[in-house]
Amino acid sequence: MPQTSYPRWSPAELVDELREAAEEIAPELNGIRAEETLEGESAQMIEEMADALKRIASGAPRPQDIAREALAAQTPRKPIGRPQPVSRKPLKPRR
Repeated sequence: MPQTSYPRWSPAELVDELREAAEEIAPELNGIRAEETLEGESAQMIEEMADALKRIASGAPRPQDIAREALAAQTPRKPIGRPQPVSRKPLKPRR
């Protein structure tokens, strides 16, 4: 019986789907932002790994350092979704 093969998702498609899932689940997780969910963290990690591999494939110098940096996962989390409204006090006019 032949097995059906489906095309693989690109890293960009995976990132989009994971970020969308993070936005959907975050409101149910009291106080946890979308980028802090497993889906949000996974999206950023895939994006960073894909970027590192592209740099290495294009012949960037010191590929081992690029790989170490990507594996360290030390960059700050990227915000997901629309920016949160910022409440500000009205400015007083200057005289």
